[in-house]
Amino acid sequence: MQVAQIFICDFVSKVINGTCLIGSEIKEDFVKEYRTALEETKGVSGVVYVFKSEKLVPRLKGSSHILYIGETQNDVWSRYNVQNDTENFWHVYSHILRSYGNISIDVYVSSNHKSTERTFIAQYFQEHLELPPINRKG
Repeated sequence: MQVAQIFICDFVSKVINGTCLIGSEIKEDFVKEYRTALEETKGVSGVVYVFKSEKLVPRLKGSSHILYIGETQNDVWSRYNVQNDTENFWHVYSHILRSYGNISIDVYVSSNHKSTERTFIAQYFQEHLELPPINRKG
């Protein structure tokens, strides 16, 4: 198995590694944990954010902790409606938790979040020969 993918981009000035884990398989508790994890990102705008799993997920080539790559000119807290996102994607989240463990969210502060997202996606594709899930908004 390979190690966690590390993204590199000249536009990134700071990386905030998510410390609040989202791990409850009870939907109501999951929502609370998800909100807490997003609160870590409150007020940090112009970012690329990466949802990660605790365990590696098989990919076309290799495996990765990366579940999702997104960007926002605002903060991630403002981008997501946790309740709606959980309702729409609970089947996905519950599967991830059962199969791949806790979810965390890393945030990359960038002077050009759109270019940074494109760079990260290109790096991911180079490593795994497939695109990560992108462009989902809860």
